[in-house]
Amino acid sequence: MKKLWMELVAASLLLSGVYAAELSFAPIFNDGAVLQCEMPVNIWGTADSGERVTVSFSGQEKSVVADASGKWMLQLDPMPASSEPWTLTCVSSIGNQKSTIGHVLVGEVWLASGQSNMALTLGGSDGGPEWLTRSVSGIRFIKIPQKTGLPVEREYTPAELAWKSFEPGQNAGISAVAFYFSEQILKATGRPVGILQSAAAGTPCEAWTPLWALDAYPELKHLADTIRKGVAAGRPKKECVAEVEANHQWYLATREWKKTKEGPAPVNPGPVDRGNPWYQEAPTVLYENMIAPLLPYTARGIIWYQGENNVGRSDEYRVLFPAMIKAWRKAASRPDWPFLFVQLPAYDHPSPDWIGVQDAQTSSRDAVPNTGMAVAVDLGEKDNIHPKNKQPVGERLALLALDQVYGQDVISRGPAFQSLEIKDGKVRVVFQYSEKGLKTCDGEPEVPGFEMAEQDGKYYPAQARIVDKDTVELWSDAVPVPASVRYAWHNWNEPPVTLQNSAGLPAEPFKK
Repeated sequence: MKKLWMELVAASLLLSGVYAAELSFAPIFNDGAVLQCEMPVNIWGTADSGERVTVSFSGQEKSVVADASGKWMLQLDPMPASSEPWTLTCVSSIGNQKSTIGHVLVGEVWLASGQSNMALTLGGSDGGPEWLTRSVSGIRFIKIPQKTGLPVEREYTPAELAWKSFEPGQNAGISAVAFYFSEQILKATGRPVGILQSAAAGTPCEAWTPLWALDAYPELKHLADTIRKGVAAGRPKKECVAEVEANHQWYLATREWKKTKEGPAPVNPGPVDRGNPWYQEAPTVLYENMIAPLLPYTARGIIWYQGENNVGRSDEYRVLFPAMIKAWRKAASRPDWPFLFVQLPAYDHPSPDWIGVQDAQTSSRDAVPNTGMAVAVDLGEKDNIHPKNKQPVGERLALLALDQVYGQDVISRGPAFQSLEIKDGKVRVVFQYSEKGLKTCDGEPEVPGFEMAEQDGKYYPAQARIVDKDTVELWSDAVPVPASVRYAWHNWNEPPVTLQNSAGLPAEPFKK
């Protein structure tokens, strides 16, 4: 009788011209998806308001009623990892509509975000083209298309969020850092890995931070006011997009002109309004378009590589970066969500503040619980802000994950300052995380990169040598009464720094 009644209701809706909403999963649920193992898994979608939706997967069956706006969400119980493909199905109570997603795996899901050094594809990295000729059955990914505009114009389509397997013909878009990270997680855990890749070149941290988080800090409120004013101005989309495109074309033309300097330099159309809601650098635009839609998706943690576009504002970054991390966790209802990030590598940036952002990243790691920082000071290129050696970067992020998230017995940190002792004109610096002992990567007895200063704060290069398992001794004829020490404290260190621990992980820059 109940079934007959539902069929009659559905028929009457059709006859009256009122059609039932199509039952569907959210666009991120596509064939080939990877669901997170060992955690309750959010599944959501749309249906008619008040319609009961039943989801089935791997022996589980869960039901929920769509809310007044036609949205529904439920949680599957924690599941073990499995490389066996399963089918994810939802069925409606009215009209018996059905939606099915095939070839779904259960494994480790990570959100990979940031700017160009995270977006840089595997094919653009050292050794990457060779990987693109192979297949790795346990790695799948989504490359989230870059999208701007406030208010958000539309949701992503299922085609835009299609899951791809790591195989020739599909793997060209994967981030190099995310791939090398995934490959290590797959190897160490034996579990399938799914990557939600949401990164965009040339973007500052504030673009990835929600408005309410910017409003919460006096130091950041001016950023919230900028985008709020820009949206309130109501400029036509066409005008905003044209402004962004004109600036971008000038940038590309100038980059080419600098190679030959033939003819007049391209004419600068002027800066883009920082409140332009279609500008990828405007506050909160990327969070709303490229992060907020993903946050319900259950993922083990986050990997992040960004900071270049905040150089020159390192004091602000000390507040902004932790604020962004905390905001993502709050929005996802995951207060302890693992957040692992890359410290900027050495690079000969024209601003003296490059090292300032590196230090701000260190302070964020030390101040925000459940974060980890992969040091890359030894992996930079003097004249290339996009260093190609991405494999060690991804592997160092993976070591942090294996140690801090998966509880494996691995060494994940390089030497870090612990204490110093000044005696008879010499300084002894003691490091933690030296493991079996400090060493130089080139085997030389001299350790470059150290400087000393007296009370006047004027630094001079110091001679340095390893004198104990965890200790480096410094001295300088130019500094008879040392008062402070710093290490790798330049945008670009010449000669390159070499200090590392027995696991081959580099020492962190510091100033004490």
